[in-house]
Amino acid sequence: MCSNIERCIFGVFLNETRFFIWSTMEKEIQLKGGRSTNGVVKSDNVVFRPHKNESDFANKFLKYLENQNFPYSQKYLGRDEKGRDKFLYIDGYVPNEIGDTTIEQLCRFMQIVKKLHDLSLGFTNNEKVICHNDLSPCNTVFVNDIPRAIIDWDSCAVGERWEDITYILWLWINIGSLNRNKIDIIGQMKTALFSYGVNTEVTENFADKLMWRMDKVISQMSKDNYQYNRTKDWVEFSKLWVRENREIITKEIG
Repeated sequence: MCSNIERCIFGVFLNETRFFIWSTMEKEIQLKGGRSTNGVVKSDNVVFRPHKNESDFANKFLKYLENQNFPYSQKYLGRDEKGRDKFLYIDGYVPNEIGDTTIEQLCRFMQIVKKLHDLSLGFTNNEKVICHNDLSPCNTVFVNDIPRAIIDWDSCAVGERWEDITYILWLWINIGSLNRNKIDIIGQMKTALFSYGVNTEVTENFADKLMWRMDKVISQMSKDNYQYNRTKDWVEFSKLWVRENREIITKEIG
């Protein structure tokens, strides 16, 4: 028979053991929002992401943005004992698919990207900017239905402003959608471009730039990717829409 003191000591020991087991078993939750990279998990307020060769450049740029007080990017926290990259978790909503964003959200996002591009000139030290290269709604955190942060920076690289801009318009407006009127699509393209504050270097030969950016998506995608055929069909359909509407795009945009 155990005395009350023994029961008390045993009870404390048992509770401490339970706490120890619970606290040492890291609760890593697979992130489901957007189109997450495999292996991206969250524990408490930290996101862990597999490190890639291209991550070094991206993480260096993220630290630069943090030092420039750019509030719309992930905060890079270094790497953990497993070699994974760590980022401060941003609470909000990430869409799973494109096609559900509004023109108001797009215009707000274009203003964020303009700030990003302008700030990046201090990083590149030339006339080119740092392009994120995957500025989809699925890589955007929304808070109260407002774009709040950009995630997934592994594809960022030096480039031209229009490379990001054409990609944004394609995915946020869903260019080529059979459910959209072409006049409405082009009208939204113009509104978004105005929100960014583009010049003729961006808008000149805009239809060609759109198709170039669409081609880039499929050219950089592995044929072994299970989404390759679906993506290729989508790219070809989107390019067909641009070709069919080249005249009005040139007239209204450049």
